[in-house]
Amino acid sequence: MRVAFFAKRHKRSGITLHMERALRALGHDVLAINKRKAERLVGDRLAWWWLRRRVEAFRPDVVLVFTFDLEPDRLQELRALARTATFFDDCPQRLDDRIARAARASDVFFITSRGQLGLYEQELKLTPAYVTGGTDPIDHFRVPADPAWASDVAFIGTADERGERVAVLRALREKFDVKVYGDRWREFGFEPARDDVYPPQYRAICNSARVVIGADLRSDVDLYFSNRTWLSLGCGAFLCTRYVPHLEEVLQDGVHCAFWRSPEHAVEVVGRYLQDPEARARIAAEGHRYAHEQYSYARMLERMLSHLGLARRGPA
Repeated sequence: MRVAFFAKRHKRSGITLHMERALRALGHDVLAINKRKAERLVGDRLAWWWLRRRVEAFRPDVVLVFTFDLEPDRLQELRALARTATFFDDCPQRLDDRIARAARASDVFFITSRGQLGLYEQELKLTPAYVTGGTDPIDHFRVPADPAWASDVAFIGTADERGERVAVLRALREKFDVKVYGDRWREFGFEPARDDVYPPQYRAICNSARVVIGADLRSDVDLYFSNRTWLSLGCGAFLCTRYVPHLEEVLQDGVHCAFWRSPEHAVEVVGRYLQDPEARARIAAEGHRYAHEQYSYARMLERMLSHLGLARRGPA
């Protein structure tokens, strides 16, 4: 399959690079386009004139957009050339106009929050497709533990009171040695061990902290969790993550990771596993194997591109 992939680089997570790698690893021909970079070089109008002609010459089967890295009206233009798809990696409180236009310009609009399928159907009169994220074999792997990154508990991500993220780290800090990594933690009385985390640091943290906490900004949406879950498992962490409805359909508590349901429960679960290094090692190893085997970016892209809405068109 020939895929034109519109995506800017995400230096911290690397997600768009990982998706591009997965497409190529699956044997697809890929035209990777960073529209914003082209616009910085030659301006908006000339960039689009040039990029559109590159896409036309490439003759894609599918135009795939990461979130809003191509404007909906431009994506709509490209429907004359190929099937169109958007990967929307968010769980919004409301569906604003930009989301609506991107969804309507896509033959398939992929979302990572299964519990919002009905919201899209009700408000936009369209049915998106649910897909969860992935892990990358080049950036996400196990490394030896490093004492410089050691702690009882680690959390990687921006400080936020939503989803009880700050609350659970405060509760854990009362009992254990906790390190947080990311933006805004000083606003809540934490001193982050590092403000910016890139893949090498992510690997080191996941293999040096005894427990890595998962705490997303919403816990009320069926099968919504951020890609931090797969990154952590892919790097070999023992992950203790917030339970969301039906999470057991994807991950098994005590097999691939551990679940917590409230800050108080997190303290209990973390305390129990800190006393059981053998269980932590066993679960971390199985979570790592499972993430790479079943939820790599290559598996994610396989599921996406096999969607009937992206089936090849017949001859014109």
